[in-house]
Amino acid sequence: MYDRELSAWRNLMEIGTQCLGEEQYLKAEDYFTQGLLKAYQLTVPEIVAFTLRLLATVRVRLGNLEFAEEGFKEALRICQEIQNAKGMAEAWAGLASVSVKKGMLQDAGRDYELSIAVYPSSSPPLRLGMLYADLGQVYATLKEWTMAKRAYTQAQEICRANGFSKGEGELDVLLGELCFQQGKRAEAAIILRHACQVFAQIADVIALSNTLQYLALLYFDQNEMRLAFECQQRAVALCLKFDTLNVFSESCFFLSKIEQFLENYGEAKYYLELSIRFYSAQDLDLALRYQSLAGLCFLSMDLAKAELYYLKALSLFESIEDDLRIGEVYEALTSLKELRENMVLSQEVQVELEDKAQLHGEFSLEALVRLAEFYEKRRNFRDALECYWKALEMGRYAEIATDWIETRVQRVSKHLRRKK
Repeated sequence: MYDRELSAWRNLMEIGTQCLGEEQYLKAEDYFTQGLLKAYQLTVPEIVAFTLRLLATVRVRLGNLEFAEEGFKEALRICQEIQNAKGMAEAWAGLASVSVKKGMLQDAGRDYELSIAVYPSSSPPLRLGMLYADLGQVYATLKEWTMAKRAYTQAQEICRANGFSKGEGELDVLLGELCFQQGKRAEAAIILRHACQVFAQIADVIALSNTLQYLALLYFDQNEMRLAFECQQRAVALCLKFDTLNVFSESCFFLSKIEQFLENYGEAKYYLELSIRFYSAQDLDLALRYQSLAGLCFLSMDLAKAELYYLKALSLFESIEDDLRIGEVYEALTSLKELRENMVLSQEVQVELEDKAQLHGEFSLEALVRLAEFYEKRRNFRDALECYWKALEMGRYAEIATDWIETRVQRVSKHLRRKK
């Protein structure tokens, strides 16, 4: 009789655990509930506590936090009575997860500390490493930087000592993020580069791609565009092999931004077109891609395509009622129309400027001035100044009057100094 009940309980728990792994939480809850009834029939405290913890875990995933908390507390009570240290540690960890969901992070930190304190040395060390990592994330959210670093470092030492390289790399990423949040950019870059080395050694291309993109973002933030480009280009090549189309689209979009900062406008346009091709939704992000692509076409004086892409962006912005960006597109379309109607340069000068434009990434003076005016109206003085400076350089090269551009440079520079 006992063996039959034990076998039935074990079968229910195996199916429930499989459902939990497949994120079929309602099914898992049903099987664990049946398993709990069997566990009470068996009258073995360890089995009851174990089943209570699994049932509470799935209820955390379902958002039934009060029932989950009751389950973990009951499991903790049982394990304390029978002095089951591993069970107590898991129950405390479960209570910590409930507190995290409730936003009670101080309580979560205390519960993780209690879990770690009672965790037996004879139990699997990697689970202890996970508890330290969870504790570190709680402290990081609380901006308790020293405590977070200590917990992450403990977790990483456990991973390294037990040959768990993937965990070691993941902890590097968390430590790098911690440094980034504190403004320690150089230290963060060193740590993230080490994470890339670890993931490359174990051929974990998914983790390597994600970390490279994080590193690219860090370099982008520091205005180190060449390094950002190198990291993001590698990441794009890797994520093409395994990621979803939307993730690949996002990666291409970011690479396009970096290329624009490097003034590689042809490459920027190429990656932006790739990003649009592999983006599946009809939403704000797609509209922003079209708007950016229209801007690149505008700069290269491909006015027909610029108008087409602005109109596509406009249609999407109108569908989501984004009035601010609708205004931006109308303004750009107006500038485009004026540019078509007011070509004031002579044919000879225009040809010479177009030749020079190839050296400036397919810019033309008229497009630069229009774009500068657009940025200036939006009080984006830094970008406006950059466009005016390029226009000034091109005008001097073509030996045309540039006094009016110099006046605008001085005006925008004054605005920029005031802004700072």
